[in-house]
Amino acid sequence: MKIKKILAGNYFLKFREVIKDFHPENRQIIGNTGWLFLGKVFRLFISLFMGTLVARYLGPDKFGTLQYALAFSNFFLPLSTSQMSKIITRDLVQKPVSKNNILGTAFTVQIIGGILAATLSIIFIKVIYPQSFYIHLLVAILSIKFIFNSFQPIENWFEAQVKSKFQVLASNLAFVIITTIKIILIIVKAPLFLFASIISLEAIIYALGLIFYYQQDHQNIRNWRTNFQSIKDLLRDSYPLFLSATAIFIYSSIDQVMLGNMVGHSSVGIYSSAVIICEAWSFLPFIISSSLYPSMIKAQNLSQSTYRKKLQKIYDLTSLISYALIILILPFAGFLITLLYGDNYQLATPIFSIYIFTSLFTFQGEVMSNWIVAEGLQKFNFYAKLIGLCANIMLNLLLIPLYQGKGAAIATLISASLANYLCFLFWKQTRENAILTTKALFLPLRLLTLLKRN
Repeated sequence: MKIKKILAGNYFLKFREVIKDFHPENRQIIGNTGWLFLGKVFRLFISLFMGTLVARYLGPDKFGTLQYALAFSNFFLPLSTSQMSKIITRDLVQKPVSKNNILGTAFTVQIIGGILAATLSIIFIKVIYPQSFYIHLLVAILSIKFIFNSFQPIENWFEAQVKSKFQVLASNLAFVIITTIKIILIIVKAPLFLFASIISLEAIIYALGLIFYYQQDHQNIRNWRTNFQSIKDLLRDSYPLFLSATAIFIYSSIDQVMLGNMVGHSSVGIYSSAVIICEAWSFLPFIISSSLYPSMIKAQNLSQSTYRKKLQKIYDLTSLISYALIILILPFAGFLITLLYGDNYQLATPIFSIYIFTSLFTFQGEVMSNWIVAEGLQKFNFYAKLIGLCANIMLNLLLIPLYQGKGAAIATLISASLANYLCFLFWKQTRENAILTTKALFLPLRLLTLLKRN
């Protein structure tokens, strides 16, 4: 036993020595990634557990009603952030001395966008779904979170400084408080609208946490300044991202809205239970891409071959993660659904088995999106997402009447492949990078070839 402890101690010391030998920037990236990973894993298991408790308590019909209202409000989410995060991070990395102007300008744009998003979501739900006051109430409650998304630029500051631990601490603080409240609501058998309220409450607590840790990092939001010329530049750079993000959020939520309108809210509850488990792992490519994004920008100044090799490694890593998840989780789909949600949600199993393959394309799309911003090719991202959205709507109209939730899952899988990969093969400006994605998607065959050679 003592020998094992000594060996373990020696391995730990060697690991520390290896880490010390890394370049300071690489050590910072590893530390930043570690904080993001721990924060997301912490949330993953607890949120899955709590999500299933809420779904069990509400049942497929009420849970589907909540998910319908959430999916509809998500149509307007891009307005509240203008999807300018990557632009803000890029500017903070390139022009750190102008941080107060950058952050102040972004805050002004986003708070105006948040108010506009909340207003439009309330107006449109009354037009599209006039028959239910309760749905109107849920959407109105959920739209409150849009206003507090205006503090998102603080996230970008932490990302640019590779200090994501502060973002994780703020996020987890909000998460712990909200989880406690959810447990209380289930115990006291609270009505549905209170479960919508705590979604917005989490956004409020998170914003306050970001402000607190920003101040703790010896920064001050009182120093932020709005530069009206910079607003024009920021909107010019980010509007293609805003358009593409709008397309993304609509095509990622349209299946639930169309299911609710064409089949019923219970079908939305069944479908959402499968989607929630499949998308629980989406934080993995986000962690990799956000931690490596600053270094990706810096690598542009290196040789093209070095830059391509770096990108290929990132694509290969995200591909490896997505294949590993599919192989590990797919065989236990039915068991997972029954274990987490109960017998009332068994119809979600075939939906899960289809939907999980979208990770192959959405994971790659996260890296592709960062590359597009770094290269200033945002308009192509919009074109791809618009094509994906149109395909999703048409496929949903065709497949939902035939296969209900399974049809919606098939539509999402096809549209995800178009929006995150296939479209980029047809444009000259993005084709070379899309070929890197192709290599990553064929990673299992490449690994088999390498093994055969050895």
